[in-house]
Amino acid sequence: MAALTSGDIVERHAVEVARESATLTREDRATLDARLAGVLARLSPQAAGRAARRIAAELDAASVIARMEAAVASRRVSVRPAPDGMAWLTVLTPLRDAVGAYAAVRARAQAVLGGQCEDEAPDGRGLGAVMADTATRLMAGLAPGQVQPVEVHLVITDRALLGTGNPDVSMMTPARIPGHGSVPAPVARAWLRDADEASVWLRRLYTSPDGRDLVAMDARRRRFVGLLRRMLVLRDDVCPTPYCDAPVVHADHTHPVHAGGITSYTNGSGACARCNHVKEAPGWSVTVVRGSPREIEIRTPTGHTHTSLAPPLLGWGSDQPDPDVSPPTDSPLERHLEALLATA
Repeated sequence: MAALTSGDIVERHAVEVARESATLTREDRATLDARLAGVLARLSPQAAGRAARRIAAELDAASVIARMEAAVASRRVSVRPAPDGMAWLTVLTPLRDAVGAYAAVRARAQAVLGGQCEDEAPDGRGLGAVMADTATRLMAGLAPGQVQPVEVHLVITDRALLGTGNPDVSMMTPARIPGHGSVPAPVARAWLRDADEASVWLRRLYTSPDGRDLVAMDARRRRFVGLLRRMLVLRDDVCPTPYCDAPVVHADHTHPVHAGGITSYTNGSGACARCNHVKEAPGWSVTVVRGSPREIEIRTPTGHTHTSLAPPLLGWGSDQPDPDVSPPTDSPLERHLEALLATA
């Protein structure tokens, strides 16, 4: 605190030291503080954290080991979008396993670059690119050159994919991967064209007359599973809570079942785990304002109200009607769809 008050260190130093010494007793923390006092000002925040971790392991190894064993339970794999059509695939795992896996992937990549692998050639790639290709291939259980067989939802118009359909619609309308954003139409077509060794499945989805939303569907089960869950993910893209933008993990009822909510496409909502749990806390409420385009109203315990509008099927920025402008209701196609929904 004295070093922080005098300006010798910044807040990040204090956070790192406090985090690494959290398991120590008061007496051991005082000892750690005394041993760091003379050098703390010359260390970076990361170096200060490493120094505190070393001293903590020396003073009370048992508490540090217990903390490490507890942290193992939080190991996980996550993915988040990155610029330029890339993504970060992150594996949080014990240090020993992570270092070992990295060394194995690096050794394999060096062997590929050295021409020592008969089943794989460098093909102009650098060390980092070969390591990335090797890691993702091994995680998916693929052989060198094998196409990824796992289903990836790619939302694209028939015009952009096949060149058929409405000639007034551009063939360059970007495709969208739910939760990760848009990709140029030529890239999407290339992905499908290059998948010559894997099965490519096309699922035709019927949209509302203006092409903005998927046609609703209901379920007789309490839970959102199967195609109904897929439709919620395709519609909501990411968590609908304003400024959250986390991937959709839970598919749940906007109006809870215990309060009379039904399992339907309109009442369903894709959300991250945190926001889905928070909406059940006292003082929170989520209400469906309209079904198409789907808009919800979120009220917080402080009385603030926020609205969230589901994005167009092809993502924000697509050339689709203004959601606040009502489409004509006398269309024969629309009347036909309404009749189908009424009998579903």
